[in-house]
Amino acid sequence: MTVNPTIIKWEMDEVHLKIDSKGRLYIPVDIRDQIGDTVTLKKTSEGFLIVPSKPKNFMEEFRKVITSEPPRTGRPENWPPSKMKALWSKFQK
Repeated sequence: MTVNPTIIKWEMDEVHLKIDSKGRLYIPVDIRDQIGDTVTLKKTSEGFLIVPSKPKNFMEEFRKVITSEPPRTGRPENWPPSKMKALWSKFQK
């Protein structure tokens, strides 16, 4: 069953969609009504899955980030300026 020129086919619980030249994915209205305004794109072993999600409160997420302890992988080093310059020069090229 063809619903829209951007949809290739509709089978049971599966919809095949096209991405337009600007990288947008058109999701039909009846599906958008079911999933809501915010979705999460999850990578699975079989491909990608679009699932409904709740919008995140930016300030709440920001507070979590700035108040959490940074992950440490060892003891911090105090590098001399020459070592820092050598590192920066690699990325300046």
